[in-house]
Amino acid sequence: MNLAYHYPTIFWNTANLIVDSGGVNYQKYEDNENDEEYEDDEIDEENEVEDNDDDDNNDDDDEEYEEWEEGAAVIDKGPSAQKKKKARKIDYGKIAAAIGRLNSEYGIKVYPPNINESSVTFTPKVKEDVILYGLRGITRLPFEKIQEIIDNRPYNSMQDCFDRIKLNITQKIELIKSGSFDRLEGKAREEIMADLLDGVADKKQKLNLQNMQMLINKQLIPDSMSFYAKLYLFNKFLKTNKSDIYYLLNEAAIKFIDRNFSLDYTEDGDKILQKTWDNLYKKAMDPMRAYLKEHQSEMLEKLNSSLYNEVKEKYAMGNISSWEMESLNFYYHDHELAKFQDQFDDFNNLPKEPEVEYEFMAKDGRLVQVYKIHTIIGTVIDKKKSKNLVTLLTPTGVVTVKIYKNQFALYDKQISQIGEDGKKHTLEKSWFRRGTLLRIQGIRRDHNFIPRKTKSSIYPVIMKIISTDNDTLEYQWERLEAD
Repeated sequence: MNLAYHYPTIFWNTANLIVDSGGVNYQKYEDNENDEEYEDDEIDEENEVEDNDDDDNNDDDDEEYEEWEEGAAVIDKGPSAQKKKKARKIDYGKIAAAIGRLNSEYGIKVYPPNINESSVTFTPKVKEDVILYGLRGITRLPFEKIQEIIDNRPYNSMQDCFDRIKLNITQKIELIKSGSFDRLEGKAREEIMADLLDGVADKKQKLNLQNMQMLINKQLIPDSMSFYAKLYLFNKFLKTNKSDIYYLLNEAAIKFIDRNFSLDYTEDGDKILQKTWDNLYKKAMDPMRAYLKEHQSEMLEKLNSSLYNEVKEKYAMGNISSWEMESLNFYYHDHELAKFQDQFDDFNNLPKEPEVEYEFMAKDGRLVQVYKIHTIIGTVIDKKKSKNLVTLLTPTGVVTVKIYKNQFALYDKQISQIGEDGKKHTLEKSWFRRGTLLRIQGIRRDHNFIPRKTKSSIYPVIMKIISTDNDTLEYQWERLEAD
């Protein structure tokens, strides 16, 4: 009451957001290491929040926090004094739901984090009347790095930050994706990302024969010069087959020299002096040297473009919206599926109880009601296996999808198979992983959406959206099957 009465309302709104999003939890649990989006679902299961953590009104939670606070002040009470507590995952579903509710119901805007201004959790900005997202909510960014970032402020550029704080490439990428450097750099986020990727890509300033292997790997040698690619690889082969002052030749090597040089250079038919071959090779590669010199600018552009695209594909595919979902689990910019929303139903506009589309009398005399089916689209932001729930962030808000147990298991399982090497290889991750785009058809029942279909429907209840290119949605209709 004191906060609401004496201070600008943005302080009160921020306080509510911190509590509603579980921000207090992740601020206290400083040693929580569950920031990574795990590549292995089995690891994810091991770190899943237990059932009693899901209920805001659970008295055990309050007691547990008090216990933690008391324990935090104790340096040593003996070996059995304290019970080590399991680190909690940040509840991204809860965060996204709280942000969505604050924005849709009260018009309060939450801005992306700011490297010079954001605190661990949400921060009020009085002049702008907005709330800054907390650094602790950025994925793959450990608490100790957040503390370093805060302790070493202010920064005058992104590079200044990276020079002072030792971060790996993934952590740098996540900071950029989250928008942490937008205001500091004063340019589009795509440009900021390009600046980092340019350095990571290790672009070349000059090309010569030392770059041949890279040019071959990236298929940048033109057809007219393909012989020199073969010659380069043949020379590499010879270098691995030495004996004293000779290169040893197998039948294929002898044929190659016979076709392109002369067997007169060989001795005893199965070896050639290293000095003799080296001189032959050096002279034979002169046309390739001349080509690289003449086409230096063109080849450099192609190679550097390939190197850049390679690191971009590895670290920064997608757009700003998908970057925000990956790094923050909420969209400051438009939802990835916003432009398709008018083709689907808005959960908030559906009646709270399912509508009866038609009725018929069954053979046993029962009156059967067939409900009207609706379809929603959105991004998975959380799942709770214990309750078969998936939290979906649609373009119009957060929706809780309650799924039948067997149906949940079907779409949640990780599909793997044993490869020829005898090892298990993952073919497909769970469809309920954070960031997955889904199309779900079913009915609304109170505050939940229940996946369901009629016999006449040609679509599965759940479909994975695999592409949004060209203003068209492409789907994966069914789970993959292992051989």
